[in-house]
Amino acid sequence: MKKNFWTWLLHDKKKEKSSICMKICLCIAFFLASGAFRSVHAQTEKLTLKRENASMLDIIFAVEKQSKMTFVYSMDAVNKIGKITIDVKDVLIDSVMNICLRKTDYTYTLEKNVVVIKKKAAEEVKGSTAVTPKKRVITGTITDKQKGKLPGVSVYVKGTTVGVVTDVNGVYKLELPATAKALLFSFVGMKTKEVELKDQTTINVVLEEEISDLDEVTVVAYGERKKRELIGAVSSVKAKELEEVPSASLENLLQGHMAGVEVSNISGSPGGGGTRINIRGYNSLLSESQTDGTPLYVIDGVPVHSFTSPVTGTNTLAEIDPSTIESVEVLKDAASAALYGSRASNGVILITTKQGKTGRGKFSANVSYSYSILPETPTQTGGQLERIANLNKLRNYRTAYGSWQTGIYKMPESYRDAYHQNGAYDYFWNSGYPLTEYQIGTGKPLQDSLNPFYNNSTNWWKYCFDAGKILNANLQASGGTETIKYMVGAGWYDETGIMLGSNFKRANILTNLNVVPRANLNIDARLYLAYTDRSRGAANTSFTNASKIERLTVDPKSNLSILPGSGEIEKETLKQLNESSEKNITYRIRASLAVAYEFVKGLKLSSSLSMDFSEGKRNSFTPSYLDAANNLSVSTGSISSGTLFSNENLLVYNKSIRDNHNMEILLGLSYLREAKDQFSGSGKGSPSDKIHYVLNGFPTTFEEYGSVKSLQAYRSNFEEKIMLSYFGRAAYNYKKKYLFEFTLRRDGSSVFGEDVRWATFPSVAVGWAFSEEPFFKKWWLSYAKIRASWGTSGQQFRDAYLAHGTLEFANTFLGNAGVLPSQIVNRNLTWEESDQYDIGLDVDLFDYRLKFKLDYYYKYSKSLLFNVSLPGDYYYHKTAWQNAMEISNEGIELELNYDILRNTEVKWRGKFNISRNWNRFEKSYTDMDMVNGTGQLVLGRPIYGLYIYKDLGIIESEKDIPAYYDQQGNKNLLHSMNKSYPYSAGTRMIQDMNQDGKINDEDRYYAGSTLPVAYGGWANEIMWNGFDLNVLFTYSLGRKIINLYKISSLQNNLRTSTIFVDYANTTFWEKPGDKADYPIITSSTDGYIGQFGGDVSSNIEKVHYLRLKQLTLGYNLPKEWMKKINLEGCRLFFTAENLFLLTNYSGVDPEVVDPYTGYDNFMYYPLARKLTLGLTVKF
Repeated sequence: MKKNFWTWLLHDKKKEKSSICMKICLCIAFFLASGAFRSVHAQTEKLTLKRENASMLDIIFAVEKQSKMTFVYSMDAVNKIGKITIDVKDVLIDSVMNICLRKTDYTYTLEKNVVVIKKKAAEEVKGSTAVTPKKRVITGTITDKQKGKLPGVSVYVKGTTVGVVTDVNGVYKLELPATAKALLFSFVGMKTKEVELKDQTTINVVLEEEISDLDEVTVVAYGERKKRELIGAVSSVKAKELEEVPSASLENLLQGHMAGVEVSNISGSPGGGGTRINIRGYNSLLSESQTDGTPLYVIDGVPVHSFTSPVTGTNTLAEIDPSTIESVEVLKDAASAALYGSRASNGVILITTKQGKTGRGKFSANVSYSYSILPETPTQTGGQLERIANLNKLRNYRTAYGSWQTGIYKMPESYRDAYHQNGAYDYFWNSGYPLTEYQIGTGKPLQDSLNPFYNNSTNWWKYCFDAGKILNANLQASGGTETIKYMVGAGWYDETGIMLGSNFKRANILTNLNVVPRANLNIDARLYLAYTDRSRGAANTSFTNASKIERLTVDPKSNLSILPGSGEIEKETLKQLNESSEKNITYRIRASLAVAYEFVKGLKLSSSLSMDFSEGKRNSFTPSYLDAANNLSVSTGSISSGTLFSNENLLVYNKSIRDNHNMEILLGLSYLREAKDQFSGSGKGSPSDKIHYVLNGFPTTFEEYGSVKSLQAYRSNFEEKIMLSYFGRAAYNYKKKYLFEFTLRRDGSSVFGEDVRWATFPSVAVGWAFSEEPFFKKWWLSYAKIRASWGTSGQQFRDAYLAHGTLEFANTFLGNAGVLPSQIVNRNLTWEESDQYDIGLDVDLFDYRLKFKLDYYYKYSKSLLFNVSLPGDYYYHKTAWQNAMEISNEGIELELNYDILRNTEVKWRGKFNISRNWNRFEKSYTDMDMVNGTGQLVLGRPIYGLYIYKDLGIIESEKDIPAYYDQQGNKNLLHSMNKSYPYSAGTRMIQDMNQDGKINDEDRYYAGSTLPVAYGGWANEIMWNGFDLNVLFTYSLGRKIINLYKISSLQNNLRTSTIFVDYANTTFWEKPGDKADYPIITSSTDGYIGQFGGDVSSNIEKVHYLRLKQLTLGYNLPKEWMKKINLEGCRLFFTAENLFLLTNYSGVDPEVVDPYTGYDNFMYYPLARKLTLGLTVKF
């Protein structure tokens, strides 16, 4: 039978009192020994403090926070000690107290782990008259390699608590005990140096800069890690790399800085959602916006909104002021991101805002002004040549005539052949029939060349684009004591875009407050308020959502250059922009409160409440004269809001045993509620175009064609999602050499059916710092670590009720409205899940001058959402949502950092990254290729590709054209769409994939991926004598693009068009043997597939580009100058963005081409070239 402790202590078989007493004494001795050990341990704990003009009370709180020390003192004594400046690293409590109490009337005693501060005895103050033995004294000066004096360096005797710190001139004086054998010199940011003691009386030391960043802290999921302890794939960007570039988009600032993070700027619209971020490939099918591939954004530990407002078109990330950001970490592998569970499938972006620090308050002001322009316009033919090009297209309009009953068609060879036939020989001949009003209107600008009105060469680009400007200003103040730290800031951003009617304004206020009322209690409160204004012309008065990617506000391609650039033509072109209005206002409130309590050393419980609220308002108005049909004005108002409410509770235990065994245990509980609502209303027929809102008494109906129609409409919507999560993490390392980490998260979401609501996401990671092994010590190897991880992550879809089903309006019967299910209910819809493997190698070489991180990953995503076709109609539906598809991503990433010139007058450092991703469509629910929207999903190929026609070259003679015989025995040559468009000599031979004798959409094939083969960035920083130059290049290799706006401008769509080729040097096929740029011009009509539409294989361009993304030249005025005017610092800077572009692409800018399609229609808002002058002043 087992005995517990009390049974053993109080009972004995012999019941001898002596035995019981002996046991009690043993227990007391054990506890006393434990207490003694704890007190000795407390006295030997190393402390690091850096304070300027701090009070003694602040020092006491700081020591208690870092150690198990307890202080006994009177407030009167503490107040009389005065202000203290201290800068020590890894020193004992004695060194700290000696510095704080020197030149004061106070001393201290140290008993176990209790420090008693008391007044010196009178004889101590006057000086002891007793004769003391003469001690050995060492003096010296501490400098850096540049011979600069180092104040605040800790100098202490190795193995003891005896020590001092250097004064403002870097000088120290130390009395040595008789047993002293060596001195240690330590300073923050410098390597600790040990000097052996012999017979010296003076020891001057030169300290070297600590150039390793292995102890730099990196933010990870629900915590922090030093880089040497990090075994996940994490990339970081610091505040310095985000500053001095005025941008409304945080996403844009991340471009080129990190491997595996692909940032595509498809639109340069201010404040819009034109940027896409993909982390380690494309992990979703983007099925009708149910899952859109967006990573999870977390600000200061709180998940936040990251979408484009359906009402205002404002990207919620544009509501974040980049100047308030301290760092951005991207969690790329499952081991680092799996703790976020179902939201981490597309990666996690952690944003940490700036916080206050202990010490003297700091205040900074920054202001910059930018000038922006359109860098380049497309090659365009204008004036008389534009007229000729359009006349040639229309005069060479050819289609065959014949009868579908007989199946016999013939191409007309003269005006007579086409007379009153259903074919065409010349657009203006019109088969001998009188021209319609439309045809006359089309031809008039071309044929009336003597009329000055139609005899111009107008550059419409300068009418649609103008110089933009940006005013960016922010103020920040920070500081604090050990008990309270603060960071407050305010910002103003005002951008006028390079396109007419595209403006963006943002005002924001940030408050971060940290309070430590007791040494073991921490309260953190954060508040961020933002107001944005994205008002514009070209009003959207419908209930449709705003575009996620902003297009051209005015299309300069819509007007012929032969038209005049003033008067009615200009007014008509800009009418929609200038005479309608759209007010887009957004309000953002992000607030959080976190409380952490440390029960004992290392055991901490924290709880946080947070809210992220975003509300967008749109009021659109179109005057009555823009409604040609009914002459009715339209006013629309919409309000959309989203609220994220979260509560997270964490229990964390950290333990380190003699700095050898380091452990962390984390347990967490999370609750997340997301709610969205939208209200829209509209009214038509305002009695005056000066009234832009719907007022009481406005007409509610009007009569059209004998029926009564409503003039007012209203629509509303609400949805809610709730997720509950349990999670945990266990991390262990031995001497920071052998590392292990395990995480587990279990999520339950309301968007799924009850039986599939919960999912579990585990991960495991291991690491080995093999450079720390004695057998691997090499002079050239500073540090090296190999790491490996595996984990799962998931993703839930956006629609809160997709698995539950909703009802929608159907038809009316006898005046009563009906409803139908919006989709077939499928309560088995569940998580999209991803398995990811990662192997990484981190190596630092040549005294940390060269560092690289190499990663290989493989990610397999299954149960992807897809709208599956049904074999028949079920409740009026032909499709149903199912977890039906699987894709994979495999890739290699390299991040290289170099510090070439470190200790020279000119300093040079930089970094380079490159990423390669292989994306594959692995499985469909039919095990066959699938149609996905306008494209296809081909098994074994990337999910985004060009699905076009195969070009076999120009047909030189009719005998080369494939012939087919119909049921009547008629011989039919290969034709396009129908027999009115037969192929002939001079046209492109398009491969008939299905051999049915005609070319249509079923003959398209997969011609290559539109995704880049590789992408990355290259950044350099050069510093000299207060000047610094920062240069960032971004690049992309191997994208396949078709320049549609160039090629299709020559296509005949039975209307005039602008010409985006150098028409004077453009050739068309005319006879056999011609090596022309384009097929025969008679095939330019859009009915001839594969000729002038552009979507053929021969038009594919394999595009590479290198862009000078950012160049910043700055100068920091000498601090000696600044001190004379009571300033801490002043910096002037010049920044250029998108300064030049090197590319082999025939178009303007390959970056704005959507990688999902690969087609360049020049429809998106172009990227601007920006030149910025700025000033930063620190007080």
